[in-house]
Amino acid sequence: MAYDEGTITARERKAAKNQTAISKQNVRDVQNQLARQLSNYDFADAQNRALADTQLDQNSRKTSADRYEAQRDLQAATLGLLGSMGSAMNGSTTGNLMSMLRSRNDKENNTFWAQHQTNQDAVENAYNDSLNQNNVARRDAMQSAEKAIKDIENDWRANMNNINPNLYPGASTTVGKDKALSPSTAWTPDKVKQNNSEISGYVIPDNKKGPTWYEPTGDTLSQASMHTGGMRNWVRGGTNNTVGGDYFSRMMNRFNGR
Repeated sequence: MAYDEGTITARERKAAKNQTAISKQNVRDVQNQLARQLSNYDFADAQNRALADTQLDQNSRKTSADRYEAQRDLQAATLGLLGSMGSAMNGSTTGNLMSMLRSRNDKENNTFWAQHQTNQDAVENAYNDSLNQNNVARRDAMQSAEKAIKDIENDWRANMNNINPNLYPGASTTVGKDKALSPSTAWTPDKVKQNNSEISGYVIPDNKKGPTWYEPTGDTLSQASMHTGGMRNWVRGGTNNTVGGDYFSRMMNRFNGR
């Protein structure tokens, strides 16, 4: 018989061509759906990042306001104490007071910075959690799309075989022998990098310079980092606003230099 001898009729060739066109479009539909799903996850990540950035700014604003109120309270308490000290300020009591204020200020700085860091960490952790979930969802979408394309391939092969066994394309042939429609185009896990969270570093003050008028030695290093010496809270005095022109200024600066 002609059929057994491998003859493929014009009708069968047309049916096979139509079937291939339908299967190709089905694969493209799956690829388009995957692209939109991945785009939606990108959109969600962008929104979540914007929200996190806003929350970080809100935390910073609240911490700044709370720290300002704490400074005002400390200032008020100090003014009340100074009002009762009188001439005692001319002696070592000044150094004791400054030491007390420095310790209190450092303690409050640590308290507020620690709370601020906790609040910031909570925001970043929430964002990373959403990002991790979206990354897993991306991989799930890719996996599902890969399986859908393979199912389309299998159906295409079966239909080609049903039209005429001699039209069977083979077990590993992509639809229409088009590499752009391969299941591997859907499964691209390298595009979804694993998001490994990292602990943040310590919060340290800015590396600010000392005041421009502080040049007791004429050395440019006197304008260096606040971390290299007692550059903060220096008192100007005298007629030329030089460093420590009067007794009280010199005493304060001496205590600051400890």
